[in-house]
Amino acid sequence: MAEKTKNLCIIQARFGSTRLPGKVLIPIGDKVLLEHVVARVSQANRIDKIIIATTNNKPDDVTEKLGQKIGIECFRGPNEDVLGRLWQCAEKYLEFENIIRVTGDCPLIDPRVIDEVIEFFEKEKVDYASNVLVETYPDGMDVEIFTRQALQESAKKAKLPSEREHVTLYIRNNPNFSKANFAHKENLSRFRLTVDNQEDLEVIKFLIENSAPTASFQEYISLLMKNPDIVSKNSKIKRNDGLAKSLKEDKK
Repeated sequence: MAEKTKNLCIIQARFGSTRLPGKVLIPIGDKVLLEHVVARVSQANRIDKIIIATTNNKPDDVTEKLGQKIGIECFRGPNEDVLGRLWQCAEKYLEFENIIRVTGDCPLIDPRVIDEVIEFFEKEKVDYASNVLVETYPDGMDVEIFTRQALQESAKKAKLPSEREHVTLYIRNNPNFSKANFAHKENLSRFRLTVDNQEDLEVIKFLIENSAPTASFQEYISLLMKNPDIVSKNSKIKRNDGLAKSLKEDKK
């Protein structure tokens, strides 16, 4: 019987956020934001190892110290070349064939969704699978998985600034890679369960304070639907605003 393919989850996180500086270390309940992300990802059954990939910048000394505190290895690499950072990180762990990418601003990410996307990827036998090619899941449930070979080719060939900053953009835009989208039966993409700014943080704090640590994303959505005043706090924020700005920079 062939050895099981190993899955490496890289959590992309940095202290120097422009819209909400230091957000990875903002306390929410008994943990800081990045701790919540790690705790949720750790509940997934199909992940074999978790790594935090942060920057070489001095402020991310605290990110590395947090990783040490909670027992998660931390890789440090380029700040703006995020694609290069993830590839350099993956190169340190050659025994892992598949790379799962999660961002450090998703403290409610659902481990069940992570497992489902991984299972879907393995079944479809593609280079890349995610639940964001067609957005049907709430923002903050984003899971991407791709082969080591796809990441390597991207790191070598991607040239545009947007492709270096947004790790999977080269894969997603390149027809040479096989891709598959994992869709939810109901379109819930209007809901925000991520943290980009203060309004998002208020929503996340409410959900964490009023839910179990193992709550599913459906339970979060149900709670929000019962509290429209909470939903309204961040409902006007555009999804993928950072990507839109990067694409404008490409044109310059």
